[in-house]
Amino acid sequence: MLKLKSGRDLSSGLTAQALGLEDIARFGINGGLSVLAFDPVQSLLAAGTDTGRVYVFGQPGVEVEFDLCPGKPILHMRIIKSIYLVTVDGNNAVTVLSLDTKDVLSVFTPNSPVTAMESDPALDWLFLGLENGLTVVYDVDRGTKAPYRIGNLQKTELPRAPMSSVLFLALHPRSFQVILIGYENCAVVYSMVDENTLLVLQYEVPPGAPGGDLHPSQHTRSRFPRLTTGAWHPNGHHIVTAYEDGSFVFWDAREGVLLQARTVEDTEVNIPRKSYISTSDIADSPREPIYRIAWCCTTNPEDTSLLIAGGQPGSLPLKGITYMEFGPTPLVQITSYQAQGDHYSQPRRQRIYPVPAGADPVDFIMIPRTSPYYAGNHDPVALVVVLSSGELYSIEYPTGAALEVASMFPPSLCWIQPRMSAFSVASVRREQWIGMMASKKKQPDTMLTGGAPARSRLRKFDTRNIVLTGHSDGWVRLWDASHGELEDSQILDLSIADALERSVDVRVSAISFAGQMGEMSIACETGELVYFKFGLNRPVSPEERQRRLEAKDIVEQNGRPPVIRHISGLIDPQMKEGFLPVFVLSPQRGPITAVKNSDIGFLAVGYQFGTLAVVELRSMSLIYLEDVNGLGIELSNRKFPLRPGDRSSTQSQGVQLEIPLSIEFSIMALEGDGFSSIVLSVGTNLGRLLSFRIIPVRGGTHSVQFVGAVQLKGKVIATIPFDADYGVSAAASPTILQKLPQGIVISGALIAVTPDEARVIRPPKLKMTSKSFDDKILVAGLSLLRQGDTLVLVCLTESGFIRIYAVPSLKEITSLSAQKFHDVRYAPRSIVSLNGDVLVGIGKNESALLNVWGKAMAVKTTGKDGEKISDSLYDVMKKLPPRPAISTIQWMSGTKYITADDFDLLSMYALIIRFAAILIRHCVVGGPHRPKSKRMMEEERARREQQRLAATQMIHTSSQSSSSRSSTYFGRKSNNDFAGMADGANERGERLGFMQNQFSKLEDASSEYVKSLSDFVEDQKRTAATSYFKAKFLG
Repeated sequence: MLKLKSGRDLSSGLTAQALGLEDIARFGINGGLSVLAFDPVQSLLAAGTDTGRVYVFGQPGVEVEFDLCPGKPILHMRIIKSIYLVTVDGNNAVTVLSLDTKDVLSVFTPNSPVTAMESDPALDWLFLGLENGLTVVYDVDRGTKAPYRIGNLQKTELPRAPMSSVLFLALHPRSFQVILIGYENCAVVYSMVDENTLLVLQYEVPPGAPGGDLHPSQHTRSRFPRLTTGAWHPNGHHIVTAYEDGSFVFWDAREGVLLQARTVEDTEVNIPRKSYISTSDIADSPREPIYRIAWCCTTNPEDTSLLIAGGQPGSLPLKGITYMEFGPTPLVQITSYQAQGDHYSQPRRQRIYPVPAGADPVDFIMIPRTSPYYAGNHDPVALVVVLSSGELYSIEYPTGAALEVASMFPPSLCWIQPRMSAFSVASVRREQWIGMMASKKKQPDTMLTGGAPARSRLRKFDTRNIVLTGHSDGWVRLWDASHGELEDSQILDLSIADALERSVDVRVSAISFAGQMGEMSIACETGELVYFKFGLNRPVSPEERQRRLEAKDIVEQNGRPPVIRHISGLIDPQMKEGFLPVFVLSPQRGPITAVKNSDIGFLAVGYQFGTLAVVELRSMSLIYLEDVNGLGIELSNRKFPLRPGDRSSTQSQGVQLEIPLSIEFSIMALEGDGFSSIVLSVGTNLGRLLSFRIIPVRGGTHSVQFVGAVQLKGKVIATIPFDADYGVSAAASPTILQKLPQGIVISGALIAVTPDEARVIRPPKLKMTSKSFDDKILVAGLSLLRQGDTLVLVCLTESGFIRIYAVPSLKEITSLSAQKFHDVRYAPRSIVSLNGDVLVGIGKNESALLNVWGKAMAVKTTGKDGEKISDSLYDVMKKLPPRPAISTIQWMSGTKYITADDFDLLSMYALIIRFAAILIRHCVVGGPHRPKSKRMMEEERARREQQRLAATQMIHTSSQSSSSRSSTYFGRKSNNDFAGMADGANERGERLGFMQNQFSKLEDASSEYVKSLSDFVEDQKRTAATSYFKAKFLG
């Protein structure tokens, strides 16, 4: 129902055709993270989510999204040969994506669920471990399943053991024809060249040995702990396997000798002991299984360390990744097994990389500098941890310090490091924002440098919409919502943890940023508010600095800190310019429910206990601190009979406190006034709109005066001031404030919006227009194209529509469907900006940037068919480095050297013939009928085209001479024709005989060459071995 009293139509220049929804960009990620993959060659990071999305991130501005399996998680992911992105989703579909074309190349569904996946950066082959215990091979380049497969080796080697799925796969770091396959009861080292089992590693804990069990009652029997994961030493001489009881075992990779069995705090746990007494009170708590283990190395593959996720006692409050640095590995040729085991029992350094409280590490990946080999663990600079909550946590390696997320990662990933807890948008002039970015101190190079952003078109707005995200660790990050348009897309960040001088209980609950003044107020979930001001950090004298340090520790007579505690003494002296902490507001009135930092030097805060606080920022003084419960209602008519500050009887009396929910500052003339004032409007949870006037008083300060209230239906979710004469926003600004002494009169009004209705009010009580809604309103805000006749009210409804209403009549102009973006759980987080941008919350970690005018320039340009041009990911000029090969000692001991091309053939006969230069296609992994790759087919097409062009040229050249020969040719006699045919037949016979003789000679030469080659190799091995041992033992 619509009621209208008066008011000039400020939307007269609009029709429904002028409005349309423009989908501009996405921020954040959809769902929680489930798996990560990193390619150091292309410098790209791929992130899979529990909702079936895959995001690939590169340098600033590069982000490509793939929606592979809606509603199902991405379980496994690899980047192969720096161009193929392979995923396994919850539907058991193996999907191969091209990072070059960004297309799906092939999809393969095995007949059994995939439980493990392994690949090598230099190979086309993807090894898939299945639930039935088989290991199958998929040809990623050809998009077909290879005929080669490995049976259930545990069933073969341990016939009495229960059936087991494949738990993990690990290719040998130097000789990829050898693979480590993990089952529940054993790990098997298998040679794909010889097609036989080299080692079976089964870990038994005898009676009396502690193993990984913490409770002594488990030590009296023999146990075979369940295997969970494993890894190769970078040199391939040792293997580590990890188990469900939290222990991990080091093995010799050639003989299968157990070198050391240990846990994160104990060694030789496989050796029986007379008595085992736990050194702590954690004996009743089982140890965590080891989820993930990574064997890392520096630029020297012999200098190693181990990173372990899990394996800690379950009752320990500190969760994290265990780091063990072992240093250079002893030479296995001259070191006894006992000494090798001692090496792993005495790490040089050991520590825990802690992760945020409330979540456990379930997986992690290393970020190597340049090389993708050694399972991605070669010379890493950082590790990125996936937490059980779906969040990320980044750690510098090897120091263990938390990475500076804002400078190292794209904005979308910053939303979940850790998960966003507060969200806000503010308008900042473009020049001012660039100046703020220029003040940011030089940061280390971003972690991701790959790809190239698509060409963007600038949106012609003088003000930028700055998105602010608050996080549970106390960090607040600022970045441009249209960051793809700017040359500099860095993120500004600041933390309240230092200002509050603690690292716990710093979760950000609300943010308000006054863009024109560079002032920010950050609310903490404990009810404290920290105020920052952007500016220069001017040097002060030692005496002044000491005075500031003492001021932050001042307490009142009752022993409590003051309501406003000055903290400028905590400013980092090294900071030249930035957000400087000024004070902490803490009136002890419960959690903060609303905060508004105005552009005219006032701050208003609402609290859970019904209190409203107003601070004058110029003098940093508290000018108002009162309860709004029943304010303006006569005592006899109050429905809320509580005295100010009395909250003890709320439960017994069933009384609902009146809580401020929406706060706005404006400058306008109140009803009946002939002058303009600073007006503070407060909407409450009980549907009342409270109006206050802020007036100057003697001494240069101000006071707050209550002037009236209006009752509405439902809680007030938005209070929106506008100028009824000029059709622009009437929100308080420095420009209008400077004109107040001139006596200007602003004919202002206020739109108060609840879920059920909207009212246009001339404060404090004059009702101009009202409208009831059948579809509940979640978010509302003003928007305009130009001053005077394009002002509209934009409302996001519960059903997923964006409804546009004229101002002040509140007549509906049009309704735009946003249902494909809509999720009622997250839509209340949405924000409407004055330029028509609507930042819609579409997931717990994702928002969509829309524009209601339909003319906004998209962040990415569109192609011929109107589709957005996505960013480029693959750089053809970046080549894979050579793969590490086996060492000389390994070759001397009989290990076969296999190249990537040899692995495709994978037979000793093919290797011998290759040395003899005889091309024989005899494939084992790929099979004899392996189809040609796309590259081969393209080369063949190009070769055929070149041959066709050459033939055409030859025909054209000989056409003239053929005409001159034609008369002679037709003048020949027929018997000469038959004679020519006979001569041709004889000539072909002679040629065939010659070819047969040549093949016979080649066969004999090949046999002789192979025999001489074998003799030469054996002779060189004997000579090299003799020289090596003479040098070592005889000097």
